[in-house]
Amino acid sequence: MNMNNKGLLVIDMQKDLCYNPKRKEKIMQMLPPLKMAIDFFSRNHYPIFYISFALKENDPQFKRFGDRYCIEGSEGAEIIDELYPLRGQIIFKQKHSAFFETDLDTLLKKEGIGEIYLTGMQTQICIMTTAADASFRGYQPIVIQECVLSTSENKKKLALKWIEDYVGIVDTLSKVINQDENER
Repeated sequence: MNMNNKGLLVIDMQKDLCYNPKRKEKIMQMLPPLKMAIDFFSRNHYPIFYISFALKENDPQFKRFGDRYCIEGSEGAEIIDELYPLRGQIIFKQKHSAFFETDLDTLLKKEGIGEIYLTGMQTQICIMTTAADASFRGYQPIVIQECVLSTSENKKKLALKWIEDYVGIVDTLSKVINQDENER
């Protein structure tokens, strides 16, 4: 199978996470480039996947992180209003990686996707684990640096460095767009 297509993952852009006072301001700053990325992928007919937590009421990670969020079926688990209308399908997950116990790998293969562009949050958790799992499965993960965030800028910087050093590529949105246009 030819795996030359590109696909965009929009990870964890959910109300409980994005409207949290710890990160809402950063989310609002990230939204313009994220919307540009979504528009670019949609306009060029590249598949877009929205990856969303759908956690059980008693998920063990609530104890680890000290709060409850994105409970399956709750309003807080919904994708933020600013990203509507959605331009692709939602894939629900219960762990950090978008690949763990989801249909993502099957869907990417079905679409012939080889390059996966990662956006969303948190860089040092869900973006990093998804990039690693993508690499382990033979995909080329590419993180669009102004379209990801972490509550801590230092954690974001360290995560991007780790991704670039070990499993993927970190690029700017303008470079991603220019490279795509040059390939046509």
